[in-house]
Amino acid sequence: MGRPKGALGKQKKKQKDTNKPKRAISAYFVFLAECRTEAAQLGKPLTKIAEFTKLASEKWKALTAEQKRPYEAQAAIDKKRYEEEMAIYKGKTVDPNKPKRPPTAYFLFLADFRPRMAGSGIEHKELLKKAGEEWRNMPAHIKGPYEKRALEESKKYEIVMAEYRRTGGGLPQQAMRQQPVLPKKPKPEEEDDDDDEEDDDDDDDEDDDDDDE
Repeated sequence: MGRPKGALGKQKKKQKDTNKPKRAISAYFVFLAECRTEAAQLGKPLTKIAEFTKLASEKWKALTAEQKRPYEAQAAIDKKRYEEEMAIYKGKTVDPNKPKRPPTAYFLFLADFRPRMAGSGIEHKELLKKAGEEWRNMPAHIKGPYEKRALEESKKYEIVMAEYRRTGGGLPQQAMRQQPVLPKKPKPEEEDDDDDEEDDDDDDDEDDDDDDE
């Protein structure tokens, strides 16, 4: 016997949460968006999406690690945006004492590139595209100082991050956990067992906090 129509009924579609932050895009999708923009500027119709995506994928695979770096940098910006928005969305507080991640060589270059383009009226996406092109074609002797500065910033970050972890991240709860525990008076065995269970719970909480980091 066949299954009666409508026996299970249609599953109710889950309502989309409009307040939930938009997911971060990958470096490849940044590249794909650039390919779409270029195709539109050249007047090429995007009727065959599958074929277009296949060609874009082949171009992406052919890029060197150095050529992919600007796209990865833009993806990193969007990832940071997503993480910050998700923290607010979930009601989590961001620790203001946590050291910021060090800038990459490309980000340092971008900080110099933006003022040069100020007042040009170029849109943000186009500006990033031009910056990426200039970075990819930049001679090693000009790119070198940016890479050196990025390495120095990375070393500084490792030092301050180690101190941040050593002090418990500067958060009140973590700081309290590091306070010396005063010796307790001896208690009956049953009460000692309860204390052990509570200590285990505290250890579990600390493990959870470590996982969150």
